[in-house]
Amino acid sequence: MTANTTTANTTTDAATTVSTTTESGSPGGGGEGGEVEERLGMLELIKQYLDSGNRSYQCQDPRDDGSQVISLNLTGNHSSYRTFIDVKAHQDRMLVFIESPVRAPDRSRAACAELLMRINYSLALGNFEIDFRDGEIRYRMAVDVEGSYLSLSMIETNIMVSAATMDRYFPAMMTVIYGNKAPVEALEEVRNPTMASALSSGTSSSQ
Repeated sequence: MTANTTTANTTTDAATTVSTTTESGSPGGGGEGGEVEERLGMLELIKQYLDSGNRSYQCQDPRDDGSQVISLNLTGNHSSYRTFIDVKAHQDRMLVFIESPVRAPDRSRAACAELLMRINYSLALGNFEIDFRDGEIRYRMAVDVEGSYLSLSMIETNIMVSAATMDRYFPAMMTVIYGNKAPVEALEEVRNPTMASALSSGTSSSQ
């Protein structure tokens, strides 16, 4: 990913807490010079992560259930992607959605769906989705921290892996939509570009 998606290496999980000095030394106030940890909320921690990378973002108004969405743009090697971070603090969940800038037209939605399912089968984290109503394609990843806490490393993993995965497979989507390639061929070109190029050259020379 380009500079505006590069993470700040100086941030650590320690930033998930804010320490305040008290007059007592033991946790919770038991002796002189002690500290009390005040843990940041999910939304504030995500903002801290984005601010640490000097990223521009917008916070939408809170929904009735208290959840809130942060939106920003991330730029990869192949395109720029609208990114949405859905913060559901009341459910201890954070969801990341990366939208493809190109929607699949009706004629190629079935082929795109096949491509995305072939990709999903090998993914360790997250998944691709397509809306058959309008052809919107997006990548989704979520983290549930019930009984625990969200950390900066979790935020980084969810956002950056999501963006990198969308950017990696975006060319395959384009060749299915505009190049009329079969999903299996488009996917092979992305995963094994050297082999796909050799096969293509061999086919051309034999014609």
